[in-house]
Amino acid sequence: MRFRILCVAGALALVTIARATTFTNNTPITIIDNNKASVYPSVVNVPGSVIIQNVSVVLNGVTHPRLGDVSILLVSPAGKKIQLMAGTAGGSLTNLQAFLFSDAGRPITADPFQKVAYRPTVLPSPQAMQSPAPGLPYASSFESLIGDDGIGNWSLFIQDNLTGQAGSLSDGWSLVLNSSPVITPAHSEFVYQGVLKSANVPLSGTYDVQLDLWRNPTSVSAIDKVGSVTSFGVAVENGVFTTRFAPQQSVLTAGNALFAEISVRGPGEGAFTKLSPREPISAVPLATYAIFAEDAEFASTAGSIGWGGITGVPSNVENAFSPWAATPSNGINNTNTGNVLIGTNSGSSKLTVNGTIESLTGGVKFPDDTVQTTAVTQLVMGGTTVSVNFSSLAAGAEGASTINFAPGSFLATDVVVVNPTSDLPADVAISYARVLNATQIRFVIRNHGTVAVDPPLTGFSFRVIR
Repeated sequence: MRFRILCVAGALALVTIARATTFTNNTPITIIDNNKASVYPSVVNVPGSVIIQNVSVVLNGVTHPRLGDVSILLVSPAGKKIQLMAGTAGGSLTNLQAFLFSDAGRPITADPFQKVAYRPTVLPSPQAMQSPAPGLPYASSFESLIGDDGIGNWSLFIQDNLTGQAGSLSDGWSLVLNSSPVITPAHSEFVYQGVLKSANVPLSGTYDVQLDLWRNPTSVSAIDKVGSVTSFGVAVENGVFTTRFAPQQSVLTAGNALFAEISVRGPGEGAFTKLSPREPISAVPLATYAIFAEDAEFASTAGSIGWGGITGVPSNVENAFSPWAATPSNGINNTNTGNVLIGTNSGSSKLTVNGTIESLTGGVKFPDDTVQTTAVTQLVMGGTTVSVNFSSLAAGAEGASTINFAPGSFLATDVVVVNPTSDLPADVAISYARVLNATQIRFVIRNHGTVAVDPPLTGFSFRVIR
């Protein structure tokens, strides 16, 4: 068997996602371990006539630790059957708000799931679903639906095929018809075209085509083989075929020179036949939207780039975080609870500081809307007891006394705290005490009763704080 390459196309530049005109069944669906789902099928009704131009399906609130265990089948009102996924390499998925299937999306690979559209992906061939789902054969694209009338009931069948994991669609699913496309990031997938001949005679039929990626054009060491992906059931007509390969994105973005080795397997053949030589994979000279770039001469926008090697950064930006980087123990941490920790890695309050807090202006505001601008820093006078004999107080009347302290250095802003050393008569209470001047305190009591009271000689303890 001899193989000649015609061309290797570059990475797909654009992928489309539909802007939703949706019909939704938001009933939650539980994906039961190694069984069909709790709602089987889940039905979405399109109430009026809609001639289909394009179709997308959105799974809402998907959670599954091993989504590759799951098979999904969509059945149209006309009975057409499209398998959205089966036998994929998909891994863990945690509460992805919208998992979208579109013919214009990227294939499902072993790469982590992202918020982009995915093409229906079936490996190596459609997988039969449990009753009452209709049987094989199933299509693996929405193409056959174009031109149909979408009115009626659309059914979604979901089943888990392996023991050990379960999941759910917390908000059901949506059917999207005739929507407008928008651009989303390109993926590692690329188109591969070639000619397949045997004894110089072009072949026809269905073949499996395997791509192995190597760091070296001739090495057979396992350490130099960095990726492998297979396209099953590739149609070859008069020797010509076109297929797609979607290696893991991390393999293509690791900065290594890569060489493609193609192997083919014909009908009834058990093993793949390797073809040679390995072909180098070239860089794309221009990408309108690239999800990853090792280097760029110019970019109008960039979602994320490393800090190292950036030139022309203003000094106030360049040094903004250096104190924290130099001394990690002084760093600021924002924990999952929303707490802010300064100078420490532990604390249960909203703000925890290991060190001195300084307020240069403004003070501290409390929940009752009061602002404290000063705090007790010294006790000016404490534990001083003075005996006071107030005159008789009529009902509702106040009695005042000016108390002298020598030596004294009171300030008008000082706070006076006073307490009687014994009980006051009924209905008699302290009204206030305040600093009168540098050496005197004014002390006032009041009779709150309805008859006159003559308070006895009473001792009062005074403290002054600043």
